[in-house]
Amino acid sequence: MVNSVLKILVKKKLQFFFLFYLVLLLPVLSPLAENLTKQDVLWLISANCILFIAILILLLFASPRWEKRIYTGIFVIAYLPGSIYISYLLFAHVLLQGNSIISLFETNPTESKEFLAHYFNPWIIVGFVVYIFLCFFIIWKMRAVPRIKIKEHKALFVSALVGVILFLVVPPLSKPVYFIQFYKLFVHYKIRLDKEEKAIIARQSQAYVVNDIDSAYQKTIVLVIGESLTRTHMSLYGYPRETNPRLASLGDSLLVYKDVLSPQVHTIPVLRSVMTMADRNNPNNITQKPSLIELFNRAGYKTYFISTQPFGGNFKTSYDALLNLSQYSCDLSIENQPDEIVLPKFEEVLKQQTSAKQNKLIIIHLIGNHMAYEFRYTPSFNVFNNNKDHMIKETEYRDKQAIHTIDKYDNSVLYNDDLVYKLIKTLQNKQKGESALIYFSDHGEEIYDMRNFSGHAYEKISTYMCEVPFVVWLSSNYRNMRSDLSIVPERPYSTGDVIFSISDLANLKYEDYDDTKSIFSKNFVPTERYIGNKTYDEVKALQKNYKK
Repeated sequence: MVNSVLKILVKKKLQFFFLFYLVLLLPVLSPLAENLTKQDVLWLISANCILFIAILILLLFASPRWEKRIYTGIFVIAYLPGSIYISYLLFAHVLLQGNSIISLFETNPTESKEFLAHYFNPWIIVGFVVYIFLCFFIIWKMRAVPRIKIKEHKALFVSALVGVILFLVVPPLSKPVYFIQFYKLFVHYKIRLDKEEKAIIARQSQAYVVNDIDSAYQKTIVLVIGESLTRTHMSLYGYPRETNPRLASLGDSLLVYKDVLSPQVHTIPVLRSVMTMADRNNPNNITQKPSLIELFNRAGYKTYFISTQPFGGNFKTSYDALLNLSQYSCDLSIENQPDEIVLPKFEEVLKQQTSAKQNKLIIIHLIGNHMAYEFRYTPSFNVFNNNKDHMIKETEYRDKQAIHTIDKYDNSVLYNDDLVYKLIKTLQNKQKGESALIYFSDHGEEIYDMRNFSGHAYEKISTYMCEVPFVVWLSSNYRNMRSDLSIVPERPYSTGDVIFSISDLANLKYEDYDDTKSIFSKNFVPTERYIGNKTYDEVKALQKNYKK
């Protein structure tokens, strides 16, 4: 019996190679991943080898008539996640995990195009084409080989079948298998999305009291959320290039907070944290507690959401249910224009008449400094050129092309500086009464600061990806009326708690309000700051290892 199995295995050399190619190529390349330990790599290779053997044995029992169809099916299942994982491993030297994979599910075509433009490498494109062509070529060359009969090898068949099923259903076994994990994450993501949306809608009919401590003036609170802006490339924070001349011209009227971090390095988990009371210890608060917009709705505010990033429609995100609570929303991403397109809409919203003394919360979400950076500014902001100012030095990880990318990023920072300044001036000139504007970026960006990499990825986390700007402008009326606010720009803070700071700024009081988490509160208490599952100190320690 053993001899008959071995003979068939010898005849199925192409099938053997095909399965190896699809199942084991990524594990074999996994030692390239900087985010995996030796133990991780060993377990990844071992688990996939066991699955490879189980699938190979199971397919020995397949009918020759169905064999090519089965292998084609395996290819269809594995090629998309395989192409994504292997491509990212080759150019970023990390193995994608968790939130990075979920972010892919919410990426729209424009983002995908710009991502490819930023990271374009002809060799990866060639590799991708060869990867697909080789699979089809092997399937075409396969020849029918008689199968072995189940009744003659029952134990072997059952063992292989049980093995495959265990890999599909047992999380510790399925996690190291890239294509199983990819689709399990997708299914879990879709189920979670549906449950959250229903729970958030249902919560709107539940009683929850939010008190607005009234003032003598109408209040307008503006929250501007940027994208991919690290404070290390801002002259407001000491960067040698003058990337913030307009904001700097505001002088003492602009509060510049020096030590603020993002709770993650990807937009989706950051906004799910920023817009809600959810945190790493209480993730279910996203559905169990009111969100930022909901709090202001309940306080009687007129709420607005303006975005140059896509949301809703065909490109649904896992925070859309939170954004849809705004009473007015506007998706400007369809215009495919730089961020300044928000200015006319912002002026229009400010001019809108509301009922007597009705306050406004206006949230503006910018595309900001998202890659590809050259698309983030107009020609008049193409200012920085290292060939002229020689401020960026070449290193072993920063060549001339990398420096050119830094030039483009700095130009986008300069453009963003002008836009935020104009938003502040528009608010100052158009709005009477109490008005305030908070600006921070969802997360930062690494731009060839310490290695041959630009972008953001939790698998390659660094301080550049989580150290974000946080600036506040308050009208003179606001400053006079809210003398109780504690302004300490040196406070260590995470934007994961910003819902409490904005509530404090608006003087909202409710059951779950925690003034120890407001950066403006006299009762503020610094706490350990996490970026994902890592503390800030752990991120800094990892960064030291990268540099070594």
